[in-house]
Amino acid sequence: MGSTGLNCQAQAAYTQPMSDPRAQLQLLRSLIESAPALPERGGWLALVDAAMPASAASGGSPEMTRLRQDVEDAEHARDAANLQRMKVAGQLNTLHKSLSAAVPEVAAGSDAQSDALRRIEHLVSHGASAPGALEAARAAEMEAPMPGRAVLEAVIAGERRFSKAQLEFTIAEAMVLTGWAQTPLELMAEGEPWLAALILKNQGESG
Repeated sequence: MGSTGLNCQAQAAYTQPMSDPRAQLQLLRSLIESAPALPERGGWLALVDAAMPASAASGGSPEMTRLRQDVEDAEHARDAANLQRMKVAGQLNTLHKSLSAAVPEVAAGSDAQSDALRRIEHLVSHGASAPGALEAARAAEMEAPMPGRAVLEAVIAGERRFSKAQLEFTIAEAMVLTGWAQTPLELMAEGEPWLAALILKNQGESG
């Protein structure tokens, strides 16, 4: 790039509505670096560096780097906590649906916990008397948004695939388990059996 072209680009950069002068200096420095034939290029770089704080020239101070890392760690911790709350809520919902399917003769009331306790008492006293009740309960478990052991083992064995909701939740959990080292697309590329094995291994270690 010739000096005339550099001057034109630099002038355009300075006429742009930038609120931070450091951004203007950083842009000017990058333009100078991309023009090896510029006369006294080294001198221009030295002048820009002298006018710009060392932290801006090097891409950020150690304090800013630590701050960004702290913010990222806090966001990851928040996401992990939200995921755990979703898992607990999903497991409770699946339990309620399974009990409802297994004991349809116990009508639902206004309190889900009370309904669950009454259905458990009925199972203890009478067993599952409704035809197909156990099959309906198992079906509720297999279609739950948060895949349980039975679903994970079936996916690993190639006997079934995740539902859309199960795949979305599995990917979210896999991101937490892998420390956000892979994107959702990269995790999907690993394949559903790999994802299921990762989740199942974590369940075994935390159980």
